[in-house]
Amino acid sequence: MQINVSKDTILKALQLVLKAVPTNPLIPMLAGVHIRALTNELIVTASNNSMTIQYHIPQENTSLTVQRIGEVVVPAKYFCEVIRKSDSGMITLEVDRSLMLTISSEHTRIRLSCMNAVDYPAIHSAENHPALKLVVNNDQLKSSIQQVAGSVSLSEQRPVLTGVSFRYRNHRLQLTATNGIRLASRTIDVEHDAEMERHIIVPGRNLVEAVKIMDGEDRTTEVEVSNHHVRFTANNILVQSALIEGEYPSLHHVIPHTFISEITIGTAPLLKAVERTTVLASESIIRLETTADRLRLSSQTAEIGDIEDEVSILEKNGEDFTISLNGKYVADILHGTSSEFIRLRFAGKMSPIVIHPLNDLSSTFFLITPVRTAK
Repeated sequence: MQINVSKDTILKALQLVLKAVPTNPLIPMLAGVHIRALTNELIVTASNNSMTIQYHIPQENTSLTVQRIGEVVVPAKYFCEVIRKSDSGMITLEVDRSLMLTISSEHTRIRLSCMNAVDYPAIHSAENHPALKLVVNNDQLKSSIQQVAGSVSLSEQRPVLTGVSFRYRNHRLQLTATNGIRLASRTIDVEHDAEMERHIIVPGRNLVEAVKIMDGEDRTTEVEVSNHHVRFTANNILVQSALIEGEYPSLHHVIPHTFISEITIGTAPLLKAVERTTVLASESIIRLETTADRLRLSSQTAEIGDIEDEVSILEKNGEDFTISLNGKYVADILHGTSSEFIRLRFAGKMSPIVIHPLNDLSSTFFLITPVRTAK
């Protein structure tokens, strides 16, 4: 293998795929980055078995010239540092038969011992007929994942709850996540010809990494689902994730459908008040109490102090209510919404409170289970 590639081009590829290189790999091969030179492109791949990220560099301008095809696995840590500290301009990468990689620039020549690419895990084929293939607007998919993935469980006791539920039905894709205390759900419209249903569970940590490399509001992401994997492809980038096996719990019974009271309030002022109140909140528990036109927030930590704050209510229907919630969970939800206003719906003292972005009442909602307190 022999190629000439610009520093900026190869460095961009490495910075994207390195998110998939495990910190302490059980398989030494996974500590490397797979580089494959074809006649018209360079493919850079990293994998940790659960997630694979692949970046394609087309030979369509002067930033890449493939002189000899081939493939090799380079040590990720050292290779990235060498490229990062190289002079700007073109870099030559050449691999000999002993799997020694020579990295040459204008004034520098570095040699790295590499591994045989034959042993590197292959990208799992989605087959000629994937179980489901969708094309989704990047901005919608990215914002949906950002709003939902934060609610996955961090505990491995119930593996299915560490993932985000993707349910496709009737041209709509619903993303849902819960850790048993909070729940987030968003549904987006998707154009798809076939009338079918499909449900998968995708590891939340993989989605968080995938969303970091999605860009372009007017661009689209192709989503392909096979029996054991899901692929997201956009802008020369492919992110493949293993799926979580198991049954995702039915959540219909935990979602309130009737409400005693609901209020509409500004997102930004509420977020500031929640963040202030949570500073002195023992175990992050804050108390919310409505009056005629105000939402009062309070918290305390014994022997340290207490905080009281309030925010104007823009609209209120129903009776006054008092509820105690985890302030950090509330702040996470408010951070994740782009809506200027939100609606809080109260269904009872020990029922989850429901939060809707006002600009998306029909398709996005969040639930937080209240906390029992002495008061």
